[in-house]
Amino acid sequence: MFLWAPMRMWGIPLKCTSCKRKMHHSGIYTKVREVIDVDSKYYLVGGDYPRCSKCMIPVCPWSSEILQQLDPSHRNKFPAVLTTQQALDWKCVTMLRPRMVGNRAQQVMQEVHSKEWARQTIVYLTDCEVHKKSCVLTQSEPVYQQPPTFCRLPLAQWFETVHTNEVLGHLDEMKGIITSTYGRILKLDSTKKITKKLAGGIENTAMWMSNIGNELGQVLNSVLTTGEGAGLDDLCQGVVRRYRDAGEPEPDAIYVDRDCCSESVRLDVFHFMRRFTNGLTTEHHPLFGTFCSKLSSCIFEWDKSDIENLTQAKRAELVKKHPGHNPSHSQVLASITCSELAKHCRRKTRGVEEIRSLIQRLLDSMWDLTDTTGLHLINHESMSRVWEVQQKHLPCIQDPPGVQLYINNGSKLEKGGKALDVLRCARGSSSLESFHKHQCRFIPGT
Repeated sequence: MFLWAPMRMWGIPLKCTSCKRKMHHSGIYTKVREVIDVDSKYYLVGGDYPRCSKCMIPVCPWSSEILQQLDPSHRNKFPAVLTTQQALDWKCVTMLRPRMVGNRAQQVMQEVHSKEWARQTIVYLTDCEVHKKSCVLTQSEPVYQQPPTFCRLPLAQWFETVHTNEVLGHLDEMKGIITSTYGRILKLDSTKKITKKLAGGIENTAMWMSNIGNELGQVLNSVLTTGEGAGLDDLCQGVVRRYRDAGEPEPDAIYVDRDCCSESVRLDVFHFMRRFTNGLTTEHHPLFGTFCSKLSSCIFEWDKSDIENLTQAKRAELVKKHPGHNPSHSQVLASITCSELAKHCRRKTRGVEEIRSLIQRLLDSMWDLTDTTGLHLINHESMSRVWEVQQKHLPCIQDPPGVQLYINNGSKLEKGGKALDVLRCARGSSSLESFHKHQCRFIPGT
């Protein structure tokens, strides 16, 4: 509880801002404010309710009109910044200020300490001024010491050492939490983004960062290796041992970008499709996007029941948006976006022979396509070699039989009065790409 009563506590004469008359006491201010502090909350009570003796206008005891009439020493005693409904302690306001040198804990504490030092210095200098005026009556010459200088806090390394020692006290608990992460569908992917940031004595000591994640977006393990594929056997054996020691069943599938074609190790379809771009003349060709879209259609097909539910929801939504208009089936399909399809509909891979036939027909139909300058989309020699090699991976990109690859996140999204499931796909290793980007941005430097 904090009592704010400048008139009664310090006897400071306050004046009305409109008529410049002296204000007097008029009782207790009835509104109590809850102030948010760094680690707790407290209440702010206005003890005096100032009122002008002429115009009889009451004034809030912590309003800007009152605070501006106080000297800096007494004004700094007010502990918070108030708005219409909420109040925030000055220590929290200090932490919210922008800093040019960074937002580390050491800089925040440095600023909090410096503000408290400045506040106490103002109080000391104000008391010296008051004492100096009283010495006029005794005709004595007062002597005052200079306020103490501000003592800077220790270096950031000391704070980091203390933080490290505190974390080490929870090392067993943290290891238990990290190694208790499992999953039914794993993804393995490698990147060079992080290793390019290594500097100093460890520069060029590692070439790849490899991560294993699960279908929920959680990362099970991360390792630095000297080459792509080097040392990953130990990584995988460690994950297998973790499952075995915990009594967990083996994962249903693991998606990789290379070294695939086994019973549970499968090739990510995204990387399978990316290999076809090596057979194209350039990725900047106007037909590049069309080719990739058609290639995806050759591999996947949408679940008919999910498409029907989404179509009914979009039709009801269009009817509600445009009353009296009955949209056609083509208009409803045209209103469905790619993000809505990915969010509410499931996809499954076609059969091996069907995919082989559809891709072959796609290539046959686009062999001789060119842009307006006569540049071919497909390089015949390169694409023939790519297609010959990739046909052996067609069984590898098939969905594992009996494995549920889509997860319902438990929420419903209403469209046109119909509740649709929000689905998350566990297929492929592309979800690790966003984690690689996060790792790269998290590590400072270029």
